[in-house]
Amino acid sequence: MERSWHPLWGARLGATYFVHQAFPWLRHYFGDAPLLSTFSPGLDGIVSWGGRLPAKFAMRIARLRGLPHWHLEDGFLRSVGLGKDGSIPISIIIDDKALPADALRPSRLELLIAEASHTARAHVGSALREALVRNKLSKYNNLPHSRPAIERTARRRILLVDQVFGDVSVEKALGSTASFHRMLDDAIVSGAQCLVRAHPDVIAGYRKGYLTEQAAKAPGVIFMADKVSATAILDVVDEVWTVSSQMGFDALLRGLPVRCYAAPFYAGWGLTDDRFNIVSPGVQLRRSKARPTLDQLTFAVYSLYPVYRHPETWQPMDALAAIDYLVGEIAREKRDG
Repeated sequence: MERSWHPLWGARLGATYFVHQAFPWLRHYFGDAPLLSTFSPGLDGIVSWGGRLPAKFAMRIARLRGLPHWHLEDGFLRSVGLGKDGSIPISIIIDDKALPADALRPSRLELLIAEASHTARAHVGSALREALVRNKLSKYNNLPHSRPAIERTARRRILLVDQVFGDVSVEKALGSTASFHRMLDDAIVSGAQCLVRAHPDVIAGYRKGYLTEQAAKAPGVIFMADKVSATAILDVVDEVWTVSSQMGFDALLRGLPVRCYAAPFYAGWGLTDDRFNIVSPGVQLRRSKARPTLDQLTFAVYSLYPVYRHPETWQPMDALAAIDYLVGEIAREKRDG
């Protein structure tokens, strides 16, 4: 699929030392030539990864040199294992406007979602959504689909999604620590059974979360650090509340009601219960002009936006082929394990 906003194949691209060290495989997405220094002469542009200091430095250099800049991140369908364990992603996003989590300015993803709301390609999104749900896939797919150990209840069950403390996507989506506290307070007074789900990196011991301490102190709140998949948890809850986690999008794909306390890429389109209007009225107004169906949103997020490449041969793939690849990898790990 031709993506006019990408760098030309084989372009001379600069990147920071961090990108060179952390992502040596990135060259396969740009023509197989090595990425250069941001200070190299004759560059066609600069790429950065994520939104932390190295990315801000790369953006500043691009501005000073008058060069095009592209934001890079993992795709929404990433891998079986975690990136911190060395797993190479099956997809990345390349955005010429903003990170997909950025609510202050429209990313290329936001523009594609708005465009998708006027297309007749929803059948592609429907096929993707069905394949993702049927195969129990999410961004990471390293955890088993075992039923979580939760006490039985007749009450409505709300899942509150915790995130890694300092996650750039929280700030970019105009969320904060206060957003998590408000979410937890609202859930406690709702009378529902409240489950707090730890992020996979927190479960693995790499990072801490926003709600770890608060959830432990809150009466009647169940903190879940079970090493089970997102699908296994979504199968046993009635509703999902989040600040900006992709797990909210996983819940939407499965037909669950989703409440957002910030403005992630899937909020503001009329598909979620949005509680962020006070802090980000601009994004609400911007996105309210388009009303994509869930299948049109899925089509934009998984088909139009990311780039998929086989992590061994580096050949291009489409989204359905990437799903098949991950299903095969999961089956192989089970067989070998």
